[in-house]
Amino acid sequence: MVWTPWKGVPSTQLAGDCEANRYKMFQNAIQKAREIGKLEMNFDFEPTVLDCEQANTKRTKLSALMYWVKKLHESPAEPLKCDYMMNFGGGANSGVTRAEPISLATLDRDCFIIPVHSVDRFLPAGIPLPALSADGKATSPLSVLEVSDPKLCILVHLMSPLEAIDPVMESPLAHPLLKQRSIAAELLTEVQQANTAVGGMLLANMEKSSEFPFISYYLINTLQTDPSNFYAGLRVSSLSKFEPKALKYTAAHTLDLYSEVAAICRPPLVLPSNEAGSFKKSQTAATGYIISVFKVFEGDDGERFEKNWLYWTGARMLYRYLPRAAGLRRIALHKSTSQKGDKMYLLVCECADLLKDISLAAFLIPALRARLCGYTGLYRPIQAF
Repeated sequence: MVWTPWKGVPSTQLAGDCEANRYKMFQNAIQKAREIGKLEMNFDFEPTVLDCEQANTKRTKLSALMYWVKKLHESPAEPLKCDYMMNFGGGANSGVTRAEPISLATLDRDCFIIPVHSVDRFLPAGIPLPALSADGKATSPLSVLEVSDPKLCILVHLMSPLEAIDPVMESPLAHPLLKQRSIAAELLTEVQQANTAVGGMLLANMEKSSEFPFISYYLINTLQTDPSNFYAGLRVSSLSKFEPKALKYTAAHTLDLYSEVAAICRPPLVLPSNEAGSFKKSQTAATGYIISVFKVFEGDDGERFEKNWLYWTGARMLYRYLPRAAGLRRIALHKSTSQKGDKMYLLVCECADLLKDISLAAFLIPALRARLCGYTGLYRPIQAF
């Protein structure tokens, strides 16, 4: 095949035009490269992106996940709208002066509650303690109220799914999850009847598969019950009821004692003295929990690490982006009291109306899991006292 130039155009002129076109294409390529070098990638997702067509499920989930992951790592536009230790509107910036004594009963703003012995480690980084001036007045607009120590200790029992010791012999009609729920409920009932805990609840995971399908949560009054004795007794009872030889199933059980080292609370907080610690009287059919479990190696629980608990636990994200309709009550951080070995942290987010609309937390939980830090699950109480 012989190539011939375009009809009516001399070959010399065509060759010149080709060289000119090549030079122009080269200039355009250089210009594009400069423009790309100045291009700033921005992954902002408008709210309308989250409402994209329902037919494209993958796009919807990916857009939502990217949106919340971006929100998690962005610099905060403003700090948390709650004040540490307690703020009751008496600060210099509020323009409100209270004449009556300030107490928990008059609480009207979100606040931090941090035990005095935990302030140095769990007061969020960047929030200074208010210092007293020469006249004895606080130099900070933040208010601090000293409240009585409830003298409570927490025991949490994490249960992994039951697994058959001999899967070949397992009946196809067996329901290990129901069996596990029944035994866990029996343990809770025994503790209630023994009156060794002031409150307790059994939480069930709401997802199809979970690392911890059931969590037992107990409040212990240290003035009435020795936490170490309570732990030892519950451990013996758990091992007896979940005995693999008799049950034909095995599971991992993690029991540990915790202290509440920090919490973000929303009023009203005060319960009558006869209801203090009672979960049954404070919960409704719509109450739900978002629980995160973290484990760090011994020695890694440093002061800098713990002062930034709002970020690595996801508490800041839950507080800022959980919809108001969820009815947030409190976000509490628990730390295991063991002196040696690895340290466990639990973040418990309680919402009064979370179960009325599960979609309120549907976008937040995948975003929390996307950090690949700890375990996060959605739970509902199935038994409480």
